[in-house]
Amino acid sequence: MASQATRQRKGVGAPKSAEIPTGTPTALKVAKVKRNKFGTKPWDRTWLNLDCCGLFCAAITYMLHLYGVYAVCLVLIPPWMSSVNTEGIRIISCFGHLNRVAFTLVAILAVYAHFKAMTTNPGAVPPDAIPVEEFNKLINPIKDNNERENLNATNNNSSNITNGCEQQGSSLMVEDPLPTLKPFPPIRKGRRLCRRCNAFKPKRAHHCSICKRCIIKMDHHCPWVNNCVGIGNHKYFLLFIFYTCLSCMYSLSLIAIRFFDCMGRHGHIRTHHITCLDRPSQLLNILGLFVEAILFGLFTICMMVDQAGVVMTKMTHIDRLKGGGEASGSSALAGVIEVFGLNPKKVDLGGRFRPDWLSPFHSTCFPSSLRDEIMGFCKPCGSSKIDQEETELSPIIRHGSDVV
Repeated sequence: MASQATRQRKGVGAPKSAEIPTGTPTALKVAKVKRNKFGTKPWDRTWLNLDCCGLFCAAITYMLHLYGVYAVCLVLIPPWMSSVNTEGIRIISCFGHLNRVAFTLVAILAVYAHFKAMTTNPGAVPPDAIPVEEFNKLINPIKDNNERENLNATNNNSSNITNGCEQQGSSLMVEDPLPTLKPFPPIRKGRRLCRRCNAFKPKRAHHCSICKRCIIKMDHHCPWVNNCVGIGNHKYFLLFIFYTCLSCMYSLSLIAIRFFDCMGRHGHIRTHHITCLDRPSQLLNILGLFVEAILFGLFTICMMVDQAGVVMTKMTHIDRLKGGGEASGSSALAGVIEVFGLNPKKVDLGGRFRPDWLSPFHSTCFPSSLRDEIMGFCKPCGSSKIDQEETELSPIIRHGSDVV
């Protein structure tokens, strides 16, 4: 035993590679990478751009919404929608509470939509992505009935040859006509590769120098949401600017109504109502709210008008800068569905308006039959099994060409 152990340490008794049986599986070498908790790399756990400028702009956005809630709910509404009882205690009316809750809810929706737009993968292309056409050829090598008939004829001929060989006392091995799905097919010529990512780049993808990834249907990199605006988070970005605009319009309406109410009632004695403001210094808070609502209200309105053209034509700003025309044969409904998704239920409503389009708590849902066509790539490691449950499309958007 000691001599055997000595020979093994010296390598004398180690079996040679030629002596290893052919069918014995060998261990594969796996590359190890550092998986960060936050980042934009393919193996990071949570998508978050760690750009200092973007994080600062995101913090400013949250602070502005918080200031709006403070100025409306604690400065503007209490002296206005309230009354004082005989003991001198202020009691806010039901209408005041309703406005408080409504304005706070709009601010919460805007902040949550911003958070989802910032922490959602905008549609980054993974390193192991392959074109949809190549993936379909791997899993569906037989496409029409003619090929099926040719395959059956080939099988019949091979079976006849096999029977003849068996009668002569020999055997013939016939290979399986269906090729085995390989997780990593060889790179073919003609693939569009990104010069920076050195990976497959779909037609609708553009490289972002800040996120350092190729993003599907990239419109622009927004510093206010600290992320790219792509196919994955376009819905959240639109909801963020929509609810921000709604919050600005709401606060401007309250300021205007309160201003004309105070001007009309100036000089009259009201025993059960407090003055326009509790303290003169609160006028600065109202002025700050007015300036904020004007600036960001106009900005978000311009953004919504601009994004409406992007959604309707399915052409991003980068596509237009590169000289691309409008998508041929595309409709406005197809553009809206591409951003907000289809009905997550079994049966689609024909592209009609749904309440979940306005909810940042519902993610964009596409059926498996259209997801790969919209993205333009497949992941061989994660797409080997086809989803069993698919959304039943309406006749309006049943064909992928109507959506993509």
